[in-house]
Amino acid sequence: MDIIQFEILYKTYQPLLVKFANFYLKNEHDSIDIVQELFKNLWEKKQTLILPPNPKPYLLKAIKNRCYNKLSREKSFLSESDGFMENVFLENNTPIDIIESRQSAEKIDKLINKLPEKCREVFILSRFENMSYKEIAETLEISIKTVENQIANALKFLRKNYFIFLFLIISSLVENL
Repeated sequence: MDIIQFEILYKTYQPLLVKFANFYLKNEHDSIDIVQELFKNLWEKKQTLILPPNPKPYLLKAIKNRCYNKLSREKSFLSESDGFMENVFLENNTPIDIIESRQSAEKIDKLINKLPEKCREVFILSRFENMSYKEIAETLEISIKTVENQIANALKFLRKNYFIFLFLIISSLVENL
């Protein structure tokens, strides 16, 4: 893709994509940012990217996925914050308990972000958006079996890596005794 093709693509689809993103995000500034990020990524991949003859469905799906990811991260952060504050005010936790709880939540977020893109997307829609496997399959235009496999892979990865994280914490606590 050369600069002229990119300009045509941008001028043709940018307004539509911002409106489409705004439908999900309800925030024009965030919508513009998401669209700009998409075009930035397209430009960075210009040497290897092959767009279909009609790029509109591809671009709309890319924006929809980015919106879902953003909303999932925000929902996850808000629910974590609520749970964190609930623990602080409703339980008799020590400051160490609160810090360790927060570190665990942050570690899980980091692990989720290490999942492959499609796997992460399916996992987030399932766990944070509470979508059924059928709804995820329809939204992402994949089979229910693929959704099941992606969830299984995500859970396997998270269990394995979180276990290692817990082992390291316990080991450091034992060493400090």
